[in-house]
Amino acid sequence: MRKILLASHGDFSKGLLDSAKMIVGDLASCVTSYSLYPGENAAEYVKSIEDIVANDKETEYVILSDLYGASVCTAMLRLTIYPNVKLFSGMNLNMLLELLTRFSDSLSDEDVKQLVEESKAGVTNVTIEINEEEEVF
Repeated sequence: MRKILLASHGDFSKGLLDSAKMIVGDLASCVTSYSLYPGENAAEYVKSIEDIVANDKETEYVILSDLYGASVCTAMLRLTIYPNVKLFSGMNLNMLLELLTRFSDSLSDEDVKQLVEESKAGVTNVTIEINEEEEVF
């Protein structure tokens, strides 16, 4: 079994979860969002999650965090001492959807590489190519 934890500064994780629900449907059983707000301590924030992870060794926990090196990701890093935890930074909707639809078993090292590559592939410059002979508007 896998549980995905979305961890961010502010409400980003909640918004990401809401967007995923629009595409995939109800995710209450497998995805949870955690938000760190101004004035809150990141170490306290992760403690409640650590209690859950430490007591549920049969579940794979995949944590998606917003910014590499920032307080949320850094606090979550200590959870990687548990073999049932994988932590990713730079979370985006593409990454979450890939996890939900493509990877059903525990993530292997190869799966981790593929997930990162697929997540990066969703970040691209999008533009319309306009032929000089065409009118734009």
